Amino acid sequence: MLLTGVTTSFNYLLPQFSAAANSAAPSLIFRSNLFKASNTLRTGRFAFSLAKKRSKRCTCVIESNWASASEKLQGVWEDPDDGSDSDYDEEDEEEEENDLDYESDWEQETAATSTTSSVDNSTENSYEEDLVKEVEQLLGPEERAILRQNATYNLDKISTEKWKPLQTLALSGQIHSMDKLLEDGLSIDSVDKDGLTALHKAIIGKKESVISHLLRKGASPHVRDPDGASPLHYAVQVAAMQTVKLLVKYKVDVNVADNEGWTPLHIAVQSRNRDIVKVLLVNGADKNRRNKDGMTPLDLCLCYGKDFKSYDLAKLVKIVPANRDL
Repeated sequence: MLLTGVTTSFNYLLPQFSAAANSAAPSLIFRSNLFKASNTLRTGRFAFSLAKKRSKRCTCVIESNWASASEKLQGVWEDPDDGSDSDYDEEDEEEEENDLDYESDWEQETAATSTTSSVDNSTENSYEEDLVKEVEQLLGPEERAILRQNATYNLDKISTEKWKPLQTLALSGQIHSMDKLLEDGLSIDSVDKDGLTALHKAIIGKKESVISHLLRKGASPHVRDPDGASPLHYAVQVAAMQTVKLLVKYKVDVNVADNEGWTPLHIAVQSRNRDIVKVLLVNGADKNRRNKDGMTPLDLCLCYGKDFKSYDLAKLVKIVPANRDL
């Protein structure tokens, strides 16, 4: 409604400006009309300033009407320099105040987040206390006796020769619980009945996050099982490409052979994994190494028969230079 009124005032006054300029009326009347027009236009500027904050669409309408009115009045009168730009200064001040309000809101949100975190911690502690009481009520006398005897974990009672907790936690991805065992002094390279470390198990399960974590914690990538298989052998066997690359970065021997003389390259060819074969070759794998049966990796390629995969792998092994470093 305010914008409509401004436009109507322009349309109403313009004919009066034209008539006053072409008639012989006294100049006093004409100046009076100009003064009214000036006040109206100043009102329009103020309305425009307010409307601009409310709607971009209204801005387009006002700017169009304002330009039209200014063109028609050009040469008839001049807007006196009476400090009318103060409207825009007020707008800038309001925007600065809004910025300060925003900072204040941010501080309030930060304080609220801190308070919420404290409340959450308090709630969690309360839940744990209630849980302890509830479980103790659910347990029988013998069960409560076992709990009292084991304030912390009892390694002897939670493991056997085959089922070691560190290996199980690594294979299941329980990094936090695994770290707790390590912090209490358990060797990171301890082996189970099969001679497998936690790193072996994590590789078999393709737990990449656990593998990286164990290596950063100091797990040896060189430990071999009773059959002579290294972590790299297992990584190639399960086609864990990222793990193969990671172990290569840890300077493992790409030509390490198990008890049967099989290198990781033999296993890569056996699994017909072209990408891993290439990674091993370009990182120095010896394609002429023979196992105990006298077979080279190329021989294994040809033992699969005349199919495309056999020819593809044979070509790759033949053309990639041996012992080539990246």
